[in-house]
Amino acid sequence: MTAHSDAGAATAELAIAMPLLLLIVMFVIQAGMFMHATHVAQSAATRSANAAAGYQSSAAAGRDAGEQTLAAIGDGVLKNPSMSVTRTATEVRTEITGTAATVVPGVRWTVRATVVRPVERFVPDGATP
Repeated sequence: MTAHSDAGAATAELAIAMPLLLLIVMFVIQAGMFMHATHVAQSAATRSANAAAGYQSSAAAGRDAGEQTLAAIGDGVLKNPSMSVTRTATEVRTEITGTAATVVPGVRWTVRATVVRPVERFVPDGATP
């Protein structure tokens, strides 16, 4: 028997392993984009809820604050954001949903952030809350 040469084996292994390695790297970057988009949505929802929960504030004021935050820090990473701000007599609820920017083709990860705050109210001295 004659020994077979291993010539070209490294090229074949590289042709198989490299696309898999690149796909893994792209998924790691995609996960980072998702986490960053989640933080952006959470920041905008927190700012929106804080603005809407202020004494004599409104849901519209909260929506404006949230939209300003999204425009300032979320323009590139959070795609198609939608915001819902609801203010009742006792609490404010802000929900933001969107999609994280895509690095891996065909991957669409939904981002969702919800913040609930009590509404500030005036309680005169001596009154029970």
